[in-house]
Amino acid sequence: MDYVKNTLLNSSSADLAVKMENFAAKFSGTIRQNAPMSEYTSWRIGGAADWLLEPASFDDVIMVLDFAQTNNVPLTIIGRGTNLLVSDNGIAGLVLRIGEALSQVDIWQEGEEYLVKAQCGALLAALSRQTAEAGLSGLEWACGIPGNLGGALMMNAGAYGSSIGEYVTEVEAVAYNDSENRKAVLQTLQGSALRFGYRSGCLAQDMVALSVTLRLQSGEREAACKRIGEILTSRRQNQPLEYPSAGSVFRNPENSHAGYLIEQAGCKGLTYGGAQVSEKHGNFIINLGGATATDVLQLIEQVRTIVAEKSGYVLETEVRLLGRKAE
Repeated sequence: MDYVKNTLLNSSSADLAVKMENFAAKFSGTIRQNAPMSEYTSWRIGGAADWLLEPASFDDVIMVLDFAQTNNVPLTIIGRGTNLLVSDNGIAGLVLRIGEALSQVDIWQEGEEYLVKAQCGALLAALSRQTAEAGLSGLEWACGIPGNLGGALMMNAGAYGSSIGEYVTEVEAVAYNDSENRKAVLQTLQGSALRFGYRSGCLAQDMVALSVTLRLQSGEREAACKRIGEILTSRRQNQPLEYPSAGSVFRNPENSHAGYLIEQAGCKGLTYGGAQVSEKHGNFIINLGGATATDVLQLIEQVRTIVAEKSGYVLETEVRLLGRKAE
């Protein structure tokens, strides 16, 4: 595993600070300099981002992409930080966080089906509960998945045999397809053009999803809410929700389950620094307190080595690594 290369390009820190001051006068969201990423990730780990921007509108997002392009500054897109491991050395350039300000949800009926259009900052678990309360069926499985809809889209999040890609009919996204003017353009992608894979989303890495339309079925409110209650009870019993984590660390290999392989290899409870393989669920690495990204990476490699030696399976990670490499 290695971090995404992320270094400042042609803008000095002083020059960028001046440009950011001018940019802030037009930006309706919030901007924070030297933002500790440990405050924005579910693992509670990570050094500082040079600049963290939280947009309040789609126009804000387009402005950020144009600013990064014009000034040749690296741009990192995140959601609620639930599937990320950020380097202890932080992230260079700009971090665009799609969060609470972009979380509007609209529901309407179309024939015998229902469409749900949600902005990508909406929490997936909250969307699961909201649609169930509205008497819709389809997203009950998502009630315990942390993170926002945009993150779920980018990795085709799933559980209990279902995944978000099954329900997506349309995606609004921003990308650079105006090659002549080098401007970010808002575009709409139809479901027939979207291709999802196992823990693999439908958009290119340089695209920023802003809203998703889902097609759900009418159901019984009581049954949907009951199912959600059952799933949440199971998660509390079987997952270490009392500790900071990033959820499942490893992908399930073909014909097996990562958690089972880790448990059979005797890795539960394995500890490095402040990080530990959960004794409750083998595919969770938890932050016992003060864990660093280095601790987690060391533990990941230990687990991979032990599992490979004992089972022959080479586990692949689900978590996304961001930030500066160690010097």
